[in-house]
Amino acid sequence: MGEAAGAGRRTVCATVLRRAAVAWAVLCVGTEGVAMTRYECRLLDGSTRQVSENLAGRFPGLVSDCTRVAFTAANEPDPFLDPVRTWSPVRVITAPKRRTVSQALPSGLGDLIESAADRHGVDPKLVQAVIQVESAFAVSARSPKGALGLMQVMPATGARFGARSPEHLLDPAVNIDVGVRYLRVLGEQFGNRTELVLAAYNAGEGAVIRYGYQVPPYRETREYVRKIMDLYPDGR
Repeated sequence: MGEAAGAGRRTVCATVLRRAAVAWAVLCVGTEGVAMTRYECRLLDGSTRQVSENLAGRFPGLVSDCTRVAFTAANEPDPFLDPVRTWSPVRVITAPKRRTVSQALPSGLGDLIESAADRHGVDPKLVQAVIQVESAFAVSARSPKGALGLMQVMPATGARFGARSPEHLLDPAVNIDVGVRYLRVLGEQFGNRTELVLAAYNAGEGAVIRYGYQVPPYRETREYVRKIMDLYPDGR
């Protein structure tokens, strides 16, 4: 009885080990011999998504970090993996070098635009297009919602970027510097996708995030983005 019981236990153990080895092989390499690594990526808005590759390096403007969390068989569809259909940066606003604004501008504004754009690494042609749509180059423009100056900066945004008071934003140099700094920050946040940067400038960062990193379905915002993109063909 003792020898039989021992043999039985050895047989059970061997079977368990074989099954464990098979399960581990399937888990790690799949039935077709290809491994798939799953990552959990944290976006800059704090949300997380599971994807099949480390995206932190590819999308620094959207993804803060990615952590490998599990393996799955490569030939098994995984409904939890995000296909990353809308993440690719396709609109670049950062200028690799200084450009010259070609269209005629009111006296003095061209130099202010060039200076701020060069300082913050944003294409001056984009800045000019934003000013044209926002205020038609009116230095003292005020909107019913309280936006001020050439780039129609809200007082809260001005304070965020160092404007001392709402009146300070009516200084063209201050207004342009604040507006361009904001464009730069939005570019970093939204992967340098010009349409998303413009949508966020018009409707707010939260609206773009809320609609899945796409232009929100607001008529005003979509018209705003269209008008500026028509003036700024380099962004296409």
